Amino acid sequence: MRRIKRDTAVVDAVTSELRSAILSGALEPGSRIRQEDLAGRLAVSRAPIRQALLVLENEGLVRADRWRGAIVAPLDSLMIRDLYQFRGLIERHVATSLAGQDDFDPAPHRAVVAAGLQAASKQDINRLIELDLAFHTGLYDAVGNRVLSRVMHGMWTHVRRLMAATLTLTGHASEIWGEHSAILDAIASHEPDRAGMLAASHTSAASERLLGKSARLRGEEVPAVPTDKRWKRRGSGSLGSEAVRKRKRRRRVR
Repeated sequence: MRRIKRDTAVVDAVTSELRSAILSGALEPGSRIRQEDLAGRLAVSRAPIRQALLVLENEGLVRADRWRGAIVAPLDSLMIRDLYQFRGLIERHVATSLAGQDDFDPAPHRAVVAAGLQAASKQDINRLIELDLAFHTGLYDAVGNRVLSRVMHGMWTHVRRLMAATLTLTGHASEIWGEHSAILDAIASHEPDRAGMLAASHTSAASERLLGKSARLRGEEVPAVPTDKRWKRRGSGSLGSEAVRKRKRRRRVR
């Protein structure tokens, strides 16, 4: 982390620096946050550190622990599973919709993929996170649904953190960008079923990587995540289909 210049808005600068450190993994999940150490490293007093931690606690990135004080919020396995199941539905819908658009222009998205593959070869994690977000937000915005874009943009703090955790896994950055390239090729070729399947598989694979990492760190049992075969059995993958199935299961139990 860099030292904070005194002529900036100190609290905002400290908050931004700590947020970046958490999202990039420089401050590891579950690690204790020592205010005096951070104050020294950032060349500020402890007061803006405390204020910044309150902001980050409201964002879900910092947690108050009874015995240890402030800690970086752990990567919770259930949160990973739930977020990526939701993303799987959205990503399938986005890819399928774009593959059905005659006027979809893949050129700007291909430029992002090319930059991502280059960053993967250099293992430039910060650049990879930036480009990963650019790839997915670019596809969301291309759909033209403002509600979808707004909802997904609101989730980016947590999504970005999970992306950082995925991209730090050795050897997976190039694989991830290969998946992005395949999704884009299917969209550009106007193959809705294939594009949707690849998009769902992409998020499922990311979830499995993260759940495995979280389980190793915390000694937890890994929760099951939908595989690509399950996605295929679900048919259209509509956003309401899972809720319908749950209601049917509850009726059978009664």
